[in-house]
Amino acid sequence: MIVRCPTCGTDVEFRYDDSFVRVCGHCRSAVVRTDRGVETLGVFADLVPIQSPLKLFAEGRYGATGFLLIGMAQLRHAAGGVWQEWYAKIDGGQWAWLSEAQGRIYLTFERPDVLAPPIAQLAPGTAIQLAGTTFTVAERGTATYVSALDEIPYRLVPSSTFQFVDLSDGRGGFATIDYGDGSEPPAVYLGYLVTPEGLGISGGEAPRQLVTPAQGARLACPNCNGSLEVRVPDQTLRVTCPYCNSLVNVEGGTLAILAKQAKRPAPSIALGSRGSFLEGELTVIGYVVRSAYIDATWWPFEEYLLYAPSVGFRWLVCSDGHWSYVQPVAAGAVSVGLHAEYDGVTFQWFQAAELRVDSVLGEFYWRVQTGERVHAKDYIAPPAMLSLEASASEQNWSLSTYLTPQDLDKAFGKRLVLPDPMGVAPNQPYGAGLGKIMALVSVAFLAVGIGKCASSPDQEKLRQHFTVAMNAARPASSDAITTTDPAVTPPAGSDAVSTEPGGAVMFSDKFQLEGRKNLQFDLSANVDNNWVYASLDLVNDDTGSVVSFDKSIEYYAGFDYDGSWSEGSTTAHEVIGPVESGTYVLRVEAMHGGLGSVELGVVIRQGVFRWLWFWVFSGVFAVVFSLVGWHALSFRRRRWENSNVHRTGLTSGSRDGDRGGDDNESIGVGGMIGTMIEVLGDIGADD
Repeated sequence: MIVRCPTCGTDVEFRYDDSFVRVCGHCRSAVVRTDRGVETLGVFADLVPIQSPLKLFAEGRYGATGFLLIGMAQLRHAAGGVWQEWYAKIDGGQWAWLSEAQGRIYLTFERPDVLAPPIAQLAPGTAIQLAGTTFTVAERGTATYVSALDEIPYRLVPSSTFQFVDLSDGRGGFATIDYGDGSEPPAVYLGYLVTPEGLGISGGEAPRQLVTPAQGARLACPNCNGSLEVRVPDQTLRVTCPYCNSLVNVEGGTLAILAKQAKRPAPSIALGSRGSFLEGELTVIGYVVRSAYIDATWWPFEEYLLYAPSVGFRWLVCSDGHWSYVQPVAAGAVSVGLHAEYDGVTFQWFQAAELRVDSVLGEFYWRVQTGERVHAKDYIAPPAMLSLEASASEQNWSLSTYLTPQDLDKAFGKRLVLPDPMGVAPNQPYGAGLGKIMALVSVAFLAVGIGKCASSPDQEKLRQHFTVAMNAARPASSDAITTTDPAVTPPAGSDAVSTEPGGAVMFSDKFQLEGRKNLQFDLSANVDNNWVYASLDLVNDDTGSVVSFDKSIEYYAGFDYDGSWSEGSTTAHEVIGPVESGTYVLRVEAMHGGLGSVELGVVIRQGVFRWLWFWVFSGVFAVVFSLVGWHALSFRRRRWENSNVHRTGLTSGSRDGDRGGDDNESIGVGGMIGTMIEVLGDIGADD
């Protein structure tokens, strides 16, 4: 359908029967068609140049269905900043909205079947149900339509202002409620976060009115006429003059002095520096000095604004010489009670404070002012920290990840001159990887021990009984020679002597031993109120080498006025190290102190796992772990000394991760166990 523009008479084409407004390409009037004809709703301002991956008439796909971008509107937030809203006509007739702001794109659909609650009930942070999904209010604000392009699927009045509420479910789901000016029922739009690649966006044409902004555009300071370099001209609202330190408003292309700062900030990382982070290369475009009001004192810290068109805005924060990389987090992704839950991790409440802007340098995407204040809360789970900044109109969550000075040097590709870290940072992990190393060593030690235990052959090489005769214990003289079997003679090459006094000399059968395996001797005797003494020689039948040791076995029992008693044992054990492989014989010389004879049993086993050494080494590890635990406990205490929430008793329970112990933290078994778990499980500064 082609009509004439009521303002300039130029032909205006409505391509779709269900579109309401067409922007005249000649005079930029908003032409609306009604059942009585066409009329003009007003004239739109020129488009604000904004870099975008979306273009008019670009094509894409939503699932298996294609769509075409046939119009766009630009909206200005009441707090400053412009975002774009693209209108997609889907094959089959349905309309979709693509909202584009700060590097993020949301695809939404109008849901007339979903009722919206009154806007007064939707304070930031409020959770509500929409279409069976829980959403959290991130912002409640107002915006104005400042410009538009081509065909619009609803009645869009130039310069009209409306109220809106943005919500998130924390899993990529997004909702916005348009309350308009209050004269009509609110409209609910539901959708989710998307990417141009995910939608298969291709083609399109740049509008004639839109000139791509030049990177590094230069303006003149209204105060000193110095050059103002603006690296993100399509989104910058404030810029600081590097010569006279004036804060300049550049919103809408009209430059105005807002304030003259008394002191020029001195950032450690120069504006314009480029660093490579996990999300890609970002440029430092702004620097803010802020303060946190804690214990009746303003404590300063620094924030660096980073930007890349494909990423959006990010931050580097430096507090007491400790650095963190900061990313935005959707409001609905965080669950808050006494502590905060995000992505399956519990973050402990660490700090609550009022934040104040003290000085600024560079350029910013919001109407920053010195003296600007917000309320903030920090929740920690090293090396991460969740932070909430809240005002009456919005809540912003962010996730900080701890960085070492070495990480920053690597990111910027050069050695930076940075302030020395002081104390322990809220999200600073303990030990620079010590805990992880100890955990790996411990697991390896246990694995080796269990493996050794399971693989030990524990082979029986000899089982034999020897009879120690009664007269062996009572020799007639020091020259007496006694053997239990005259037919048994010492092996060839043996240094065993058959003339030693005082005991029966006996020899075992020959048996084979392997090399590089220990030997365990298990001795048993049927002594009862008696003792037996044995000297044993392990003789190599091939080489004549001898390994000797002796053992005593004694056992006594009886009754007295206290009842029965006993002492001693009927068994004894001895372990010796590996011997060379070969054929062996055991020489036993024994005597006992009673009447009759005593049966002495000897069992030789080879390749026996020794639990004694396992527990000795375990004890050594326990000592080392205890020392590390004491050190970690001290580290935790120094961290929590900086927590105003912890000191005022607003938290309770144990501190997860690496973040301090109980409120009345004491050095005890519970604290040590908690610390040891932390040391084993959570501590890699470079993770």
